[in-house]
Amino acid sequence: PAEAAAVLRDAAARDPSAYEPRLALGRIALASGDLARAKAELALAVEKAPREPAAYALLGEVAAVEGDAAAAEKAYATALGYDREYAPAEIGLAKLEVARGDRAAARARLERALALESRSAEGRMQYGMLLWQARELPAAEAAFQAAVALQPRNARALARLGAVKLERGEDLAGAQATLSAAALEDERLPEARFWLGRVLLKRGDAPAAITALRKAVELEPANAEIHLWLAIAQEKSGALQEAVEQYRAAMAADPKLAEAAERLGALYLANNRFEDAAAAYEKAIAAAPKVARYRMARGDALARMGKHDEAIRIYKEALRLDPGAVQVHYRLARAVHESQGARAAFPLYEKAAREDRDNPMPHYFLGYLYKERGQKARAAEEFKKFLKLKPDADEKKDIEAEIEDLGG
Repeated sequence: PAEAAAVLRDAAARDPSAYEPRLALGRIALASGDLARAKAELALAVEKAPREPAAYALLGEVAAVEGDAAAAEKAYATALGYDREYAPAEIGLAKLEVARGDRAAARARLERALALESRSAEGRMQYGMLLWQARELPAAEAAFQAAVALQPRNARALARLGAVKLERGEDLAGAQATLSAAALEDERLPEARFWLGRVLLKRGDAPAAITALRKAVELEPANAEIHLWLAIAQEKSGALQEAVEQYRAAMAADPKLAEAAERLGALYLANNRFEDAAAAYEKAIAAAPKVARYRMARGDALARMGKHDEAIRIYKEALRLDPGAVQVHYRLARAVHESQGARAAFPLYEKAAREDRDNPMPHYFLGYLYKERGQKARAAEEFKKFLKLKPDADEKKDIEAEIEDLGG
């Protein structure tokens, strides 16, 4: 680019009336992030060719980068006013529609742009992104593949093609090869390293995945999702303390990323750090207060700490949020059993057995509770249901002896 800019400046000096060198210099400055220089060069291009749509479309791109959507929209509209079939302006307006959340309008504009200029790699890229976000993965892959065919060394197009291949899960080797190519084309592209790390993790190569994801973190340290996936890779490789640090980094980068808090809570819970687990799940609840499973998990941590009354309260909150979360019923019954005794828990075990039919544990406790009540036939029936649902239970011999003693 620096050499190209030198040649273009020489061309501009040789022909001061020519707009093309200024247009190209503006494009180079925009690509390098020098927005002031880009605006100055493009203003000169407009001065020399006031009806040239490309200059206005590029001014629209500059305004979009600056966050001035109104100015960007005006510039793109001006470009279309001079050439109703100028595809880059349609693509620019489509990006603004996406930012506004109007995906239908964006899709219509992109389809028009591609009808006008089928060989637009940028148009194919934007269309692929729209399809990817809509979870139309085969169509998204086709769009990114078309962009790569037009620009085989476009690192972003390669990275997104590889990412969609990974999400489709049908060609992991192809996804890895494509993402490796993207990382080679642009060593400083975070998304290439991020998706490469993910495909390596998917293929079982956790050490290589960690290397790729660490590089992605270096390139984009404020990206919470990269920290999250680095933590997942470290946890899978057994580097638990490092995983904890990365989960915390993800939560710091984006407090609304509930998955990071949930995974950290699960890691603490699995290692009997119940107080830390409860705190992590509390952050998950704060990030996504309407997700019942975060409350259920926090209730589990509180119950393991012996705080059964608090666990009861939060289990009830989970059920109010999601009455279909049938697995909460057994947990609630256990917490009530520990806090208030078997009599208070008895109807809750019965409800758990009715609602959560694949869970053997309500039948286990009901068997003993019916036995205490002298209802031998009911007790034997519950023990049989327990063994049917859990035929390899560690307690199998004891339960079989109970059934025999009960006359079953």
